[in-house]
Amino acid sequence: MKEHLIKLPLTSIPFQDIPSLEDFQYKYVYCSYFSLYEFHGLDLNLFSVYDCFSPPEPAKVKNHNLLFGRVLAEEPTKRGKDKIVKLEQTDLQIKKTELPHLNYSNSEEPTGNWFFVQDGNYYIFSAIRSTYEKVKHLEGISVYADMTLRLRIVIELLKRNVRDEKVSLTDAQFKEIAFKVFKAEPSAKKVNDSEILQGIDNWLPSMLMTPLFEEIPENYREQVRP
Repeated sequence: MKEHLIKLPLTSIPFQDIPSLEDFQYKYVYCSYFSLYEFHGLDLNLFSVYDCFSPPEPAKVKNHNLLFGRVLAEEPTKRGKDKIVKLEQTDLQIKKTELPHLNYSNSEEPTGNWFFVQDGNYYIFSAIRSTYEKVKHLEGISVYADMTLRLRIVIELLKRNVRDEKVSLTDAQFKEIAFKVFKAEPSAKKVNDSEILQGIDNWLPSMLMTPLFEEIPENYREQVRP
C-alpha cells in the first residue's frame, strides 16, 4: 500500500482570537495517511498528525511524536483554498496487528458501556466489551474530516497549555473556541450556527476526555490496557 506524507493547512484557524495561541504563526502541520481498504474492506484512511509545524526534511517528519493518536479520516481535501500540500508517497508494509485499537461507547460517562475495536476491523458490530479505565486513552471510532482535524489540533495545543498553566479554560470557554474554529472554516460557510453547535457537542467532549498523547505510557499508546 501507499502512505502519503502531506502538509495540512491551518490558515483558516483564527489563532489570533484564541487565548494562549495568539502568537501561533505556523501555516501547516505535517501529517501522513494510508488507506485501510485492504483491512476488512474499510473505505477510510488511518491519519497521523505529527507534533511538527516547522519545515523539516520529509524523511525526518516521522522522527517527531504524534500530536494525538492515529484516527480514522476521510480523504483529505485536494482542491480549493484549504487543499493539502502533497510531499511524497512511499510504500508501506504494515500488519493488521500494528494498527491502533480504537474505543467506542454509547455514553460520554465513565459509568457507561465501553468497547474497543482492533486489527483494522473498525466496525461497531465488531466491538469488544471493556471498561472505561482500559480504553479511555484510545482514540474513538468516529471519522474525522479536515475541519475536525483542525479543531482537534487546536484542542490538543490548548490542553497542553492548560497543563503547563499558560491558560485556564472552562468547558464553556473550550466550546466558544471550538465555535470560532468551525465558524472560520470555508466548508462551514453554508452551515447554520445551530448545526455547528450540534457538531461541537458531538466532537468536543471526547477530545477533552482523551489524555495528551505524550502523557500516555508508551507501552499503552494505541493499545487497550490489559
